[in-house]
Amino acid sequence: MFIISIVAAFAAGMIFDNIYKKRWQTLFFEKTDELLKGKTNYDIIYLGNSRVHFAINPYYVDSVTKLNSYNFGFGGADAEEIMLTSNIYLNQHKAPKLVIISLDNGALLKNNILQTRFHYLYFLHNDTIKKHMNQAGFFTSLIKVFPFTKYSFFDEYNRTSLFVKGKSYPLFEHNIYKGFLNIHQHTHTKAIGIYNAEEESGEISDNAIAYFRNCITALQQKGSMVIFVSPPVRSSPAKKQNAFDKKADSIFSSLAIEFHLKHLHFEDDKIYENEYFVDDIHFNEPGSRLYSQNLGDSINLILDSILKSP
Repeated sequence: MFIISIVAAFAAGMIFDNIYKKRWQTLFFEKTDELLKGKTNYDIIYLGNSRVHFAINPYYVDSVTKLNSYNFGFGGADAEEIMLTSNIYLNQHKAPKLVIISLDNGALLKNNILQTRFHYLYFLHNDTIKKHMNQAGFFTSLIKVFPFTKYSFFDEYNRTSLFVKGKSYPLFEHNIYKGFLNIHQHTHTKAIGIYNAEEESGEISDNAIAYFRNCITALQQKGSMVIFVSPPVRSSPAKKQNAFDKKADSIFSSLAIEFHLKHLHFEDDKIYENEYFVDDIHFNEPGSRLYSQNLGDSINLILDSILKSP
């Protein structure tokens, strides 16, 4: 009876795996598969949270730079996940020429986002992922032996997603491309369900700062040029900086100085009209297209300056 139960549990787990992966393929699995199994060594990779995931389209950056890039941003990513993504990429690929790290003050908080990144539980064969997920509180050794047990760790929303079919993302003009995703086709659109634009506040995490330092150090040691990018924000309604924002900006500026990083500032660029945003910090697709092209122009300027330097 016990053996029959175990066999049944393994079979059910395999069915659930197929359903869950299909449901979350575009948001998580496609990108993580590329990170771990992809054979392409990219010239540029982009790291960060939703302001990368839904804003930097490699199609338009590549069309300007003539390079090959990939968007490895994850919505909600904190400093630990940015470091994790970077470390996995370096372990599996040749170091990229450029690494664009998009800055968001929320990444300096103690978010513990890995506690909700259930898709990583499907990749525990990777030692780096296994280590971080174990530190996040998952019984990774148990899950590796009995993969079906991972569903006991899922929150209600992710468990429910096994039984409720999600809507397909609309396809138009490269809106889903090499890790990039943006479903808001028109200007003056509002975000629905995907974005979180809550104002950040709280205590700066020393661990988060350490994660950024470790990430930058590892990339530079491998020969990558790391570039900080402060992404655009909607010009109105006007947003006053609180004490947390000022401190976070100061930390990012200090890191840029400490590691001799180029720091591209788009946050005060008036070219991004309000019609290009779905909320105060996230673009619709037309806005992401404009931003990606401008980012490509800035990358070209940096590369040209390097070539011209003695």
